[in-house]
Amino acid sequence: GYAYVKKFDYRLNPEHPPLAKALASLPLLFLDLSEDAFRTKFWLQDVNGQWDFGRFLIFQSDNPNLITRAVKFPILIFFILSAILIYKWTKNLYGGFAALTALILFSFSPTVLAHSRFVTTDIPALFGALFAAYFFLQYLFSPTKKNLWLSGLTFGIAMLTKFSAFLLVPYFLILSLIFGFIKKSEKTSKFYFLISTFLIFIIAFALIVWPVYYVFTFNYPAERQLSDTQFHLSSFGNKKLAGIVEWMADKPVIRALGQYGLGLLMVSQRSAGGNTAYFLGEVSNQGSRYYFPVVYALKEPLAWLILLVIALSFLARQVEKSNIKYDPPGCPAGQQISKFIKNHFVEFAMLLWLAIYWATSIKSNLNIGVRHLLPTYPFAIILVSGQIARIIKITSIKHQKTNKYQYPNFQKLEFKKLFGIWNLLFGILFTWYIYENIKVWPYYLTYFNQLAGGPSNGYRYVVDSNLDWGQDLKRLAKWAEENKVEKIHLDYFGWSSPAYYLKEKFEWLTAGQYKNAREFIEKTGGGYLAVSGSFYMGSREIHKLIDGSSYAWLDDFKPVAVIGHSIWVWKF
Repeated sequence: GYAYVKKFDYRLNPEHPPLAKALASLPLLFLDLSEDAFRTKFWLQDVNGQWDFGRFLIFQSDNPNLITRAVKFPILIFFILSAILIYKWTKNLYGGFAALTALILFSFSPTVLAHSRFVTTDIPALFGALFAAYFFLQYLFSPTKKNLWLSGLTFGIAMLTKFSAFLLVPYFLILSLIFGFIKKSEKTSKFYFLISTFLIFIIAFALIVWPVYYVFTFNYPAERQLSDTQFHLSSFGNKKLAGIVEWMADKPVIRALGQYGLGLLMVSQRSAGGNTAYFLGEVSNQGSRYYFPVVYALKEPLAWLILLVIALSFLARQVEKSNIKYDPPGCPAGQQISKFIKNHFVEFAMLLWLAIYWATSIKSNLNIGVRHLLPTYPFAIILVSGQIARIIKITSIKHQKTNKYQYPNFQKLEFKKLFGIWNLLFGILFTWYIYENIKVWPYYLTYFNQLAGGPSNGYRYVVDSNLDWGQDLKRLAKWAEENKVEKIHLDYFGWSSPAYYLKEKFEWLTAGQYKNAREFIEKTGGGYLAVSGSFYMGSREIHKLIDGSSYAWLDDFKPVAVIGHSIWVWKF
């Protein structure tokens, strides 16, 4: 991000759109950082040498901690804007009580809070999907020129948050086609909204995506962009698509869009190729169709999962009752579905986005974290909050009617009981939900619910960005200082600098370097050994268990400390 805004050169990190990183880096322009990083081989020679460049930029500065704190503030803006938009949209759909409910569910989500303070593209992607969908639906219901332009501009912003937001393209096309059929009139054709959706895409890429990429590739040498592009796409399966992007890479003006195309192809390639990760006792890069459902069930508070089941059951029941009431006997199921979509189009649109995003995620081989589902969170929260508000409203009305018309005592008691039960149940669930958030603070990333045995046991099921992203290195250094540790051998999952925080205490460690405790003691004289959760569990491949080169031998010993649920420390 700093390279984007300082040099207008996009040679680093083409696999992500620039918006989040560029905004995060703006505070660095006021810190007068050294330019030495731009004179290293990581910038001048390496292809996408982002990790070494970043480490050099940060840890060769006078105050790394100031840098890492300053860049987090712009990311919090995406969290705040998302919360405001969720409140506004929910209030428009379901009223003030539902809006407050949605705001609480969003703001106290451990997963949302964990990633709102990281400089990544995940929370920006959440905001981008929400932002674009809100204004696109505004346009469908009110197809004015103003709303057309707003939809185009917000869609363009979404395209700059994360490449997974590109799923909005088929989503918008499907929505516009369906909307055209159910809202057809004499003034517009069935395909009017489908055609105008393509105009929205043109506005987005012509006025937002292209100009931003043009600015950030302005000083990127064309010949360097071409060679980098060819390197990144050398193993890409579809040679025709790769050829088009490579052809654009050194052409004036359009090479900006070529850089966007490069990132899109890199992400699709990585999604198909997978990422080696530990899941339910196995280490694989092939991915599992069960990954996201299982991880979601373990990483989200049980109170939320119960609310989700209640809301979906209530919504299904309301659809069923609506069909019974308004449809004549023998009415075709297709006609019933059409009526539901027509009368509840916004809710249908949200359900459709959840279906598309979940289906794509499940099919993907990139199984490294529940964070990839974050763009679905606002839509699920709005839907659940709306159904909760409806349940309370319906039971409240029934309670009032029993008093008004003086029904027999047994009926009056029944409605009072029903009204009280729902209020009591929701009160318990929301208290539990907030309590789970407070209890896990400040280790939000490591949150696991009771099904997994809590944060301290989540590593048995899944690691990587669900538990361990290198976030506890500073805490390890503090623990080592407090316990007067003179030397610690560390296998650290993260690109930060252990030597900076641990200084002379630090020694590198790798899986298989020591095959048992006796060998560790003989070769080092004994002492402290620390392993990040992702490496601790990720080393457990069958062939490594056979030859003793994993960390499985550490299971026989109780750690002297577990730092933030993500780094285990033993002493031998």
